[in-house]
Amino acid sequence: MKSTKNMKRLGLSAGALALGFSALVPTSPAQAAAGGTTFHLVNQATGKCLQMDWEGEKITQAKCKNTKKQWWGNWGGKLYSEYNRASWCMAHSGKEKALYARNCSDSQVWGWTSLKPNAKTSIASAKCGYLKVVDGKVKCGKRTGIGSEPGRKKMTWIIKY
Repeated sequence: MKSTKNMKRLGLSAGALALGFSALVPTSPAQAAAGGTTFHLVNQATGKCLQMDWEGEKITQAKCKNTKKQWWGNWGGKLYSEYNRASWCMAHSGKEKALYARNCSDSQVWGWTSLKPNAKTSIASAKCGYLKVVDGKVKCGKRTGIGSEPGRKKMTWIIKY
């Protein structure tokens, strides 16, 4: 019950989360990677792609390239990296703090409104808030804007297959 209230507080409906979680749910990250369902997460404000370099390191953004470091997939609501055969996932370190590459068994579940090609979506976790870029750094925390406010783009991600 408490996590449902948290999700509503974040502005995400349970229905949208369920739709996002069920959109692409393979039985394991390795199976998901083999299925060709990986995508780039492009920040709308910066035009850069989310990038995972190595386990334990911060998740960053960089100019979009065709590199496994920038290909992401969804496995049961976890965002995994294609870089290490889908054994590393995105994990937060607290509100308004950096995100890190962690073993997928230690990562968090994320929600979004759509994983369709070119969808513009917010990505959020009940434990840390919205995935966003602030001052060039990838963080998880409070909203940066709503509706058509300019800050909204900092927390909007474009899905590119």
